[in-house]
Amino acid sequence: MQSTTQTTAGTILEQLRREPPLVQIITNYVTINDVANALLCLGGSPAMVEAENEVASFARIVSSLYLNVGTLTAEQSRSMPLALAAARERGIPVVLDPVACGAFPEKMTYVQSLLAQGGVSIIKGNSAEILSLSGMEGRSRGVDALESSASTADACRIVAKKFGAVVMATGPVDCVSDGTATWSITGGHPLLGRVSGTGCVLGGLVAAATAAARKLGADDVAGCFTAAAVFAMAAEQVATLPTTVGPMSFKNALFDRLTSIPQTELDAYTKTAWSRL
Repeated sequence: MQSTTQTTAGTILEQLRREPPLVQIITNYVTINDVANALLCLGGSPAMVEAENEVASFARIVSSLYLNVGTLTAEQSRSMPLALAAARERGIPVVLDPVACGAFPEKMTYVQSLLAQGGVSIIKGNSAEILSLSGMEGRSRGVDALESSASTADACRIVAKKFGAVVMATGPVDCVSDGTATWSITGGHPLLGRVSGTGCVLGGLVAAATAAARKLGADDVAGCFTAAAVFAMAAEQVATLPTTVGPMSFKNALFDRLTSIPQTELDAYTKTAWSRL
């Protein structure tokens, strides 16, 4: 894998496990436990701190911040700008997941207000969400991406340039853009779509991997790719296990596999998963 650095995904994964990044997570209540457990399995340290009177002070000590607006509560809506402001002052990675922003005008307004505040370094959403943020046509059903004739890669580039952030659009083929260059990431398994919150889980992994990448002097694109590759690789491997008989056994095996993927195996996997568009 190459982005604008020579740091490999395996090296970033090894750094994450050697010095577990503390990730502040304000996420939706459907998947909060899964996001925490997946990040622990990978090697990071999640902290679900979202109380309005605590978020800013906690954001001053963490390695990265993950904001997910999926089930936005009144307190979360007040807390996210406070945490974002503290994170922006420190220059740490901030991942924003604009869940269902294209489905609800109120959600889009809120997401745009966070982006206008500045400090968001990575926007990670499904293809419909990124298409909606770009102003291009995208259809969604709640939090799920449906179909669009527009180019996801073009949408990633538009959003990246508009907001000065790395943009990651997930789907059968993931897309990542820094506004200048754009890459595709292949892999994963259809069972990921049968388990709620796998996109939210990936957002947490992106926040941790980006913090580790920056420790090594690598860029945010490298962090996005590391998280996407390790998640896709784990999904592919456990889907074929004889003990995987459905979505829930798949989920448990997926989290277990995150604990044990070796650096060398991940680097070998990325040689065919990553390409520049």
